[in-house]
Amino acid sequence: NQQKMAKSKTTRIQNLLAAALLGALSYTTTQLAAQEGTSPVETTKRAESPEPPAYRPWTLGLEAGTTGLGGSLAWRFSEHFGVRSGFDYFEYSDGGFAIKDLTYNAKIRVMSEPLTFDIYPWEKHSFHISVGLQFNQNRLTGTAEDAGNIIPPEKLGTLSLKVEQQPVNPYLSIGGNFFYFDHAHHWALGGELGVAYTGEPDVSLNRTGPPSALLDAAVRYEQQQVKEYAEKFMWWPVVKLMVTYSF
Repeated sequence: NQQKMAKSKTTRIQNLLAAALLGALSYTTTQLAAQEGTSPVETTKRAESPEPPAYRPWTLGLEAGTTGLGGSLAWRFSEHFGVRSGFDYFEYSDGGFAIKDLTYNAKIRVMSEPLTFDIYPWEKHSFHISVGLQFNQNRLTGTAEDAGNIIPPEKLGTLSLKVEQQPVNPYLSIGGNFFYFDHAHHWALGGELGVAYTGEPDVSLNRTGPPSALLDAAVRYEQQQVKEYAEKFMWWPVVKLMVTYSF
């Protein structure tokens, strides 16, 4: 009887060991099958491409739009707030630039530096609302000699025109990234849409001809015409497309 009991215990132990061994083999087989189902490339990508952070604090950008060509630097110092600055510039000449009654040999310069405080409503999104200032050096200069058939050019002389906007403008915009070029969220294509209030323009129009009260009055009238034209751009649209790198 004792031998039978000992043999029974041994059999139960053997059965338990066999069951544990089969369970271990089954688990190992399942894991190997799962690994075989994943290609080495995918495994390498997972190891080398961790999930990007909620946001990256620094962003450099190259941009083009209604304020010219330029660049920007943004610092997102917390989950919901940041600051940004930039520089945009564009210049071109036009020998037939018509304003009201006269045609000018004109040069147009668009140059500004925005400085904004950025608000990010969502931590894991690049969308932001920007409030700040634009330092404005936009300028139009030009000369005109042909005053038409009413006033002979030799009596009128050469007209010199200069139009400038206010140097500091309120600035409001929204912006963000449309999509990322890479999984790590370093490179992106983004945009900005907003407006700057440039204020009442400063306009000067002078002539070089001989003294004449009548001609001076005509020039002052023409200067008012130019001012009315320039006032159409008091609300300067801000539309930008940009490529950015965040780190």
